[in-house]
Amino acid sequence: MKNNTAFSLFLFLNLTCILLQQIQAAPPAIILDKPLNTNNSLLWQISGNGLSKPSYLYGTIHMISQDDFFIGKNVSKKIQKSEELIMELDLNNIDVAAVTKSSVLDSEKTIKNYMNDTDYNTLKTFMEDSIGIKKQTFELFYSRLKPFYLEQLIFFKYLGQEKESYEENFKKIAEKKNIPQSGLETFEEQLLFLEDIPLEVQLKSMIKTIKEYSSETQKLDNLIEDYKTQNLTALTQSFSEDEDPVWQEKLLDKRNNSWIPKLKTKMQSKACFIAVGAGHLGGENGLINLLKKQGYTVEPVSIN
Repeated sequence: MKNNTAFSLFLFLNLTCILLQQIQAAPPAIILDKPLNTNNSLLWQISGNGLSKPSYLYGTIHMISQDDFFIGKNVSKKIQKSEELIMELDLNNIDVAAVTKSSVLDSEKTIKNYMNDTDYNTLKTFMEDSIGIKKQTFELFYSRLKPFYLEQLIFFKYLGQEKESYEENFKKIAEKKNIPQSGLETFEEQLLFLEDIPLEVQLKSMIKTIKEYSSETQKLDNLIEDYKTQNLTALTQSFSEDEDPVWQEKLLDKRNNSWIPKLKTKMQSKACFIAVGAGHLGGENGLINLLKKQGYTVEPVSIN
């Protein structure tokens, strides 16, 4: 009897040790946020498909006026709990000289070389009256910029003096927690994507902006309002309707598809917070749909 008791006790202790080892070795249970009952959110939870930890995808607007800027509590929490902040670019590796070089036209040409006299005079008058750049100053300096950068300058000025960058704010949150940061593209790759947009397409867009300034800025106001209300459906529709097919293909679809393999590798080993322009999220070739096609569960969650 004693032998049986000792044997049973030994077996019980042995099994208990094995069980405890298995419990200790087992990965912690994955805790997920409760999905929203709407697809209209800027924050999306990525799980399943073998992931041991969820990652999060967030749509930014890059730059917005200080009065309209917001970061939800849950967004800040997810960044702080992440193991890597992934953005379109690693902001710690920006080559300002390369941007300057890429933004100017080739061979000492000015934008006047690509426009008829009427449109060029309209551009100079617009820059003075609406943006505050004197005609002489424009001709000496700004006329050497490519149309894309001139158009960005117009919208940048429209946002007012006090502006906030989502990427810069996310970077600061990550730095406080010593969270590694990386970019989905190198700085050189992003410049090449912009270089891939034909000048005539850039010109067409810029001329439309200055000739239809009131309606174009109204569209921007509507887009910002849709962003503030997290109306991803409206944002996606706005991008697909307003963008020239060349812009859609080069700056959204092509890049989204190139990011998927990189995201799969990153998410497999760590919990990531992925912040990209909101235009990259929705639609058939948006990141949400592309990730779902890869087998992941991608669900909208609250930003607060």
